[in-house]
Amino acid sequence: MLPAAQVSKLQNGLTIVTVPMSSVSSITVLALAKTGSRYEPAGVEGIAHFFEHMVFKGTDKFDTAQELAATVDAVGADFNAFTSKEYTGYYVKSDARHWQLAVDVVSDMLLTPKLRSSDLDRERQVIIEEINMYEDTPARQIGEVFERLLYKGSGLEHDVIGSKQSVGNIKVADFQAFLQKWYGLSNLVVVVAGAAEQVADPELLTKMEAFFSKPTASKREAQPPKHTDFWGVTFPTKSEVAVVTKPTEQAHFVLGLPGINRHDPDRYALGLLGAILGGNTSSRLFSEVREKRGLCYYVHSDVDMYHDGGCFGASAGVDPNRIDEAIEVILSEFKGLVNGQKPVTEAELQRAKDYVEGKTILGLEDSESVAQYYGMKQLLLGNLESPDEVLAKIRAVTLADVNRVAQRLLTSHWRLAVIGPYQDANRFEQLLAKHGTIESSNALSGKSSTK
Repeated sequence: MLPAAQVSKLQNGLTIVTVPMSSVSSITVLALAKTGSRYEPAGVEGIAHFFEHMVFKGTDKFDTAQELAATVDAVGADFNAFTSKEYTGYYVKSDARHWQLAVDVVSDMLLTPKLRSSDLDRERQVIIEEINMYEDTPARQIGEVFERLLYKGSGLEHDVIGSKQSVGNIKVADFQAFLQKWYGLSNLVVVVAGAAEQVADPELLTKMEAFFSKPTASKREAQPPKHTDFWGVTFPTKSEVAVVTKPTEQAHFVLGLPGINRHDPDRYALGLLGAILGGNTSSRLFSEVREKRGLCYYVHSDVDMYHDGGCFGASAGVDPNRIDEAIEVILSEFKGLVNGQKPVTEAELQRAKDYVEGKTILGLEDSESVAQYYGMKQLLLGNLESPDEVLAKIRAVTLADVNRVAQRLLTSHWRLAVIGPYQDANRFEQLLAKHGTIESSNALSGKSSTK
């Protein structure tokens, strides 16, 4: 489906992935750092995301945010960044003729950011407004509440953006230490994907090494701390409920259980199970919760995988007066997979395979999506498994595999997070108790759930 990607290790320690594409005229230069919110020091949660903002405020070559943006805008390019719990990415997508400019911008942002206190103070307010925006968006905030419940005690517990308090604590020295610790060249993967003429140029790697050999790069730590020192998620052996009280017109909830990590052999079967349950508008949950009963606007399954754990569940936004019914219906769908009343059928499995294959192909039509696909494979899994190889493994999943994964995961203890006009967790504890033992609750109230 796609040309073969190639991985190269430069003399300066940087890993480069090149993906020549014969059918496009663009190039995406994507730099990925193997660090995110789970690796942050206590007290400065949110620094990985905050740092991502700060590198856009000026570099040695592009002194201000305006100069940096004008340089990219002058060639009609796009640039942006993103932060997660385990990785951070920075990219420029441009006309292939300007690929060296794209590399220059990305390398300067990561190797020579200004990190000025004046920029920090202004951007701190921007991020606080971003936190306010998320707190006013329950459909987004509910995922944070659920993850705090599921991953408590680990670095996965807190939200990527941090809290107002932790963001307020961050100083320039914290950024400098974070940069030094996690942004050494050996902890980065840079992907160049796009127009074959430029990407396949024999001189590309030489030029890349020059761009990423700016003097500051050699001062970074040769190796970051061991990532495995930050892993080790443990899940309590009890069910729990978290309630955030808000006078909302719609109640939002996530109902789920511990899942599997991204290296687990069952990950392909779980992905298909997620598609069957709530991956699209013909899924079981969409049909039962929305189409048949009109209980919600949105409902979908949730499948998240990290290095050492994950979650599997469902999310929905419902009429506050009918939330009990919606939870009961979803629990019934989950339970039906385990007790044999509603096992996955061959027809459902084939439809899920066709759906995942179609979405995979549609999702890899431009240089940006291809760069992200291969970059994540190299950064998180250490290999360049092609889309064709992944799809072959998905096609090989059997009906027995999917039903076995359902049995494996859906016999654990439920976690339920709710945002809505409810004062306590008791009613939800009682609801879950019908479906399994619930030993204690974790009730939250008020707006400040990110604290």
